[in-house]
Amino acid sequence: MSNPVFRLSRSTLTIPTILNLATFSPARTRQLHAHIIKSGLLIDNSLSSKLLSLYSNHRCFAEASIFLDSIDEPSSSSFSVIINALSKFNLFYNVVDLFRKMLSKGVCLDSYLLPAVAKTCAGLSAFELGRQVHGLAQVSGCTLDVVVQSSLVHMYVKCGRLIIARKVLDEIPEPDVVTFSAMIAGYARNGDVGMAKRLFGDMGKLGLEPNLVSWNGLIAGFNQSGRHLEAIHVFLDMHLRGCQPDGSSFSSVLAAIADLEVLNVGIQVHGYVIKRGFACDKWVVSSLVDMYGKYACVSEMKQVFDEMGCMEIGSCNALVSALARNDVEALELFTEMQLAGVKPNAVTIPCLLPACGNIAALMHGKAAHCFSIRRQITNDVFVGSALIDMYAKCGKIRDSQLCFDAMPTRNTVSWNAVIGGYAMHGKYKEALEMFDLMLKSGQKLNFITFTYLLSACNQKGLVDEGWHYFISMQKEHGVEAKMEHYACMVSLLSRVGKLEEAYSLIKEMPFKPDACVWGALLSSCRTYKNLQLGEIAAERLFKLEPRNPGNYVLLSNIYASKGMWGDVDRVRDLMKDMGLKKNPGCSWIEIKNKVHMLLAGDRTHSQMSQIIHKMEALGKEMKKAGLDPKIDYVLQDVEEQDKEQMLCGHSEKLAVAFGLLNTPAGFPLRVIKNLRICEVPPVSLLNNQQGLEPGIAVFSPLHLGVTPLDTIQCTRIHNNKVRVTNMKNWKGQSIIHY
Repeated sequence: MSNPVFRLSRSTLTIPTILNLATFSPARTRQLHAHIIKSGLLIDNSLSSKLLSLYSNHRCFAEASIFLDSIDEPSSSSFSVIINALSKFNLFYNVVDLFRKMLSKGVCLDSYLLPAVAKTCAGLSAFELGRQVHGLAQVSGCTLDVVVQSSLVHMYVKCGRLIIARKVLDEIPEPDVVTFSAMIAGYARNGDVGMAKRLFGDMGKLGLEPNLVSWNGLIAGFNQSGRHLEAIHVFLDMHLRGCQPDGSSFSSVLAAIADLEVLNVGIQVHGYVIKRGFACDKWVVSSLVDMYGKYACVSEMKQVFDEMGCMEIGSCNALVSALARNDVEALELFTEMQLAGVKPNAVTIPCLLPACGNIAALMHGKAAHCFSIRRQITNDVFVGSALIDMYAKCGKIRDSQLCFDAMPTRNTVSWNAVIGGYAMHGKYKEALEMFDLMLKSGQKLNFITFTYLLSACNQKGLVDEGWHYFISMQKEHGVEAKMEHYACMVSLLSRVGKLEEAYSLIKEMPFKPDACVWGALLSSCRTYKNLQLGEIAAERLFKLEPRNPGNYVLLSNIYASKGMWGDVDRVRDLMKDMGLKKNPGCSWIEIKNKVHMLLAGDRTHSQMSQIIHKMEALGKEMKKAGLDPKIDYVLQDVEEQDKEQMLCGHSEKLAVAFGLLNTPAGFPLRVIKNLRICEVPPVSLLNNQQGLEPGIAVFSPLHLGVTPLDTIQCTRIHNNKVRVTNMKNWKGQSIIHY
């Protein structure tokens, strides 16, 4: 049966009839348009605006544009319909193009169109364009309209021009709550606590009662400006004043809690979330997952996700990001998402790829790359940056560079990723070349840029160059030195044996050194057997990280290297009394698209007997080559033979042996370890003429690990050639590339 709409005669097809056809599909809108043209009806401004509205509401902007061009003298209302729709869908660049086209045709502005244009300027942070729009509004007399004035306040606030925004606000005779709320949120985002609270109080004096929008703007603003504690206080005040929070309130305060060490407050807010019935709100669930993830509460995080009842892309992305710290589980969730019909997007991939890089899961990373190509999201700047980082961490620095070269647009994150990749591989020259190109491109430098540069200097032991960048980043580039930069410099100085200079730098720091700084010094004190500074660093670390067993082990190793076995026993007894145990070494290796995890001392692996046999065979080859195991730091009350057997249980050596058992000769092995690499090479440095199969590799402890700047020198034997590379992972995980 045909649709009765298209049987209408000329007499019955009136404007009121057309106005009631708001539920039309795009196809029916086209049919209606064709029927009007065929019937020869006069298309006046009202009818054309309605047709444009029907097209625009269905995002048929190509048809709307063609129809607009066919109108001899389009009115401002015709342009307003499309501009408002484009603004609604955040197609801001299209708004700018159409607005300029409108002005070129001499069409006058109206108060219905200007708020959408102001929103566009805000969305693009286009302050100069916004000022021009404001000027046009004044010339046309539209600034007398309260809605236009409010939109200008919003625009200036979003552009960070609070002084101008406040001036416009003060010119509004009767500002509404929404406009006040925007101004308050702007002050809060800018970190101006006093002005935000003062203006919030002024609302009551003007007879305006703060509503949910006002409270949410204040909470979100403080959170975005890093005033997390203020955000929590506002949330509590909101509750005490009887204003019921919504999903936006909960999401903002949970984000603030996630950045503070107040898990108990987060648990209370979670209970409030359940009581208010927001436990299934996708934004609240994402915030809860993120909060529990940052506190490493994996079981609670999964419970929140499971109780949601369905997989939704936002909460899935939050969980993938949180599980990326748990690496393998993030990869499993990515698979589950696709099986459940949830399509990963440009947010999912940057969350997933760090998990691939952290455990050198190259094939999984390549699969994610292929998925990005199929979904046509590789041009996304954050996806591209994540791919650069993933390939670098998996030892494929050339592929990392290719991903960078293929990016149509790059931001600071992209440049930092490629510089960091070269720094990770100890390629100082290449890192510096990319830094110079970054400078020429006009891209803004930030503290991460210089962290990677200093890391590259650290890898090569380039003290003079390190000092140059450390000083120039502040004097020439206006980047203030942060804890990470001091940690790099302390590690660099310590690594080359300048322990006293490193200690002097620590004492001159403008803020209190953290555990990374003292850990860098302590680790090198072990390497250079400096007992005095080692004890000073250890004492500070015991106060900063009393439950970190690694610090006690490092101090114990210094005592052991000095033959001070009584002090070794004292430190061991202290650890025992505190219930501390050395963190077990854990290594990952990817074989046949599957990631395998091996723990130091673990004997439960299905191939463990074969692994041990392989290790024994390699041990014999080591001794033949004159590479005896270094047992200085093994417990003194153990027989020499037992010491060697203990050293054979290190997780990275188990992973190498496992890889050799399950791959053909010459196949590259990539192993990731959660701790620094031990000082005992897992396999000997032999060439093929000495009877060792291709693909056997060695890492040499020429630059032993320093938390958090772990460096290891790796030598790969392949096709009778030896190649040396320096690699490290910023998360404290050493990358061994064979």
